[in-house]
Amino acid sequence: MTYYIKQRVKKLIKKFKTNNPYDLANYLNINLLELNLHKDILGFYKYEKKTKWIVLNSNSNEDEKYFTCCHELGHGVLHARFNTPHLRRDTMFSISKFEREANLFAVELMLPDEIWNEYINHYSCISDLERVTGIPQELLTAKYNYME
Repeated sequence: MTYYIKQRVKKLIKKFKTNNPYDLANYLNINLLELNLHKDILGFYKYEKKTKWIVLNSNSNEDEKYFTCCHELGHGVLHARFNTPHLRRDTMFSISKFEREANLFAVELMLPDEIWNEYINHYSCISDLERVTGIPQELLTAKYNYME
């Protein structure tokens, strides 16, 4: 995890005493909205007229909504005034700098180091962690590669 992103997430968790993305969005005055989007679109972040929005696909399951909210919250915190392209199922692992940063933010929010270290002691491989956490292997591998 890049130091900057890790520190931003830690500060948020400490300040608001939660890593729940829905609560954090509320505390940060980011509006949450669920819309009936195309099945391949998980959600997106939008900044318009000094107002921040996270839009989630109402057709997604709860795990997908949770991850998408974490990811889009990353955009809201790290890229506050930029509108970002929607997060699609088939492009979740984009090479875009903003998308990589939002993914790293999401993984750090969902799996802070304390929890990560606990899991590492109990599970022998990334695929086991994916099964337990619901976080895709590619993102868990990214966290592993950026551990400081």
